[in-house]
Amino acid sequence: MRIAIIGAGNVGGGLGAGFAQAGHEVVFGVRDPNSEKTRAATASVGGARATNPAEAALDAEVVIFALRWDAVPQNAAALPDMDGRVVIDAMNRFSGDPARSTAQDLAELLPGAKVVKAFNTTGFENMSTAIGRHDKAVMFIAGDHPEANAVAASLASDLGFQPEDVGGLANAKPLEEMVKVWLALTERHGRSIAFALSEG
Repeated sequence: MRIAIIGAGNVGGGLGAGFAQAGHEVVFGVRDPNSEKTRAATASVGGARATNPAEAALDAEVVIFALRWDAVPQNAAALPDMDGRVVIDAMNRFSGDPARSTAQDLAELLPGAKVVKAFNTTGFENMSTAIGRHDKAVMFIAGDHPEANAVAASLASDLGFQPEDVGGLANAKPLEEMVKVWLALTERHGRSIAFALSEG
């Protein structure tokens, strides 16, 4: 699958590395394809390339946002028509309107896109190492379009996660709150931890 990742920071780079290992084609959409950060990301992801966000998204089958929220509106406005296309929000909001999720706001910025919340409840370091874990880390998914949720679930499985669909995009905000719990736990357990389900 051809995946465009908007942003080449820690989260974007971690996802890119994991998807490349799983056999997907990765292209980073960034403001400056020649920046040191972008060169580091592409160097760590075999076969990845970097270009501007519009070109990256043009023929991508999935577009993933992995940016600080303040950079999202400008990047979203630069994209081609996203009507009917799958867009995954892998971001968390640590400032701004506490009642809204980044996924809900992204859906308003990209009307017609099938926005899914995923890849936000564990650290970027775990995106390319989940396959080797002795446990089965869970990746929660929320979105209003079942077919888009299924795409996100398939990608989560490719990274070694157990995908769990938790319903519509209204549930994206609780998923963003979960990362605060994860961050608190990292103080005692380190950043290699992830949420898991235990069935009795």
